[in-house]
Amino acid sequence: MKQLFLITSFYFLGVFSAQAEEQKIEHDVVIGTLHGQLRYATEVFAVRPGSRVSVTLNNTDEMIHNLLLVKGGNEELARIAEGALKLGAAGMKKSFIPQDEAIIASIDLVQPGMKGVIVFIAPKETGDYPYVCTFPGHYLTMRGVMKVSENPAQAVVEAKRIVAENTTPRNGILEVGDEPRVVRVHIQGVDSGRSIAVGLPGGVNYLFDAEKLMVRFAWTGGFLNVAPDRKGRGGGTCRILGDKFEVGATEFPLRIGNPDKDPKVRFGGYSRLGNPAFLYEVDGAQVSQTVTGRPGAKALTHGFRVKNPSGDVYLLLKGDGFTVSSTAGKWSAETGILKVPQKEAEEFFVSLERQ
Repeated sequence: MKQLFLITSFYFLGVFSAQAEEQKIEHDVVIGTLHGQLRYATEVFAVRPGSRVSVTLNNTDEMIHNLLLVKGGNEELARIAEGALKLGAAGMKKSFIPQDEAIIASIDLVQPGMKGVIVFIAPKETGDYPYVCTFPGHYLTMRGVMKVSENPAQAVVEAKRIVAENTTPRNGILEVGDEPRVVRVHIQGVDSGRSIAVGLPGGVNYLFDAEKLMVRFAWTGGFLNVAPDRKGRGGGTCRILGDKFEVGATEFPLRIGNPDKDPKVRFGGYSRLGNPAFLYEVDGAQVSQTVTGRPGAKALTHGFRVKNPSGDVYLLLKGDGFTVSSTAGKWSAETGILKVPQKEAEEFFVSLERQ
């Protein structure tokens, strides 16, 4: 009887060991967030084909983020980001995760200071699999890549050796590499001495007017020709490259309390970290504004963070020829005004796309 008990014990131990081996996590990855930069702290990691992977999104930022792992490239990412925006009012409930066959795994929206975890089996096919945050306004810069490789350690080393494209002007042409580029410029045909041109990865660019606190216009394709300003004595106006499109520009578009009253404003500069953020005050409220574009489309998404507004927040836009959507408030095409209740104005995103 004692012998039978020992045999049975070893039998169950063997079953347990097999199950444990089957459930073993080969790669345990923790991805943090860079405070206020719209970037993941880890932008590349590598795993073996077919391995069991655990990914933890540790949100140390003060904004909400999610994580979607995707099979494909920029085309699939752009389609998924557009699908997230089209969720509209249902976006928060669905964590801005649309139905798309290219999504391999996903972590729902994670609140600041919280964590989200997903466990999945890595693809058997080696290659690069991007991951991205699809909260509106985040996807263009908040990205990373999971490399599936037979030699994960070497794959990460090689990835970290890759540098951004050479952004030194060639024949007066400024290019944009893997990071956004911010340049103070005088642009041909723009009546402002405080213009700031921003080139985004993916070929979407825009011009921010620091005097009138507005995005004057945007363009797709190449970035800038600065030769007129660099040659001779300088001081010439620079030229944009690519295809220009209007963005519903209005002077001092953000208003507090009364959309018909010109606000008291003060420009506070901008941050170059990650996706550039423009900082300014509107009637005493602290505002941080970001802008992202969607490669291949004439579209922009404005992100606003408004601290301590004294009333409801209004955004004035010339909406003719645009499709406008917002994560907060109500847009009126008739008046060209988006009204965001004071309690919803802490962070909201507004997308415009040429019809």
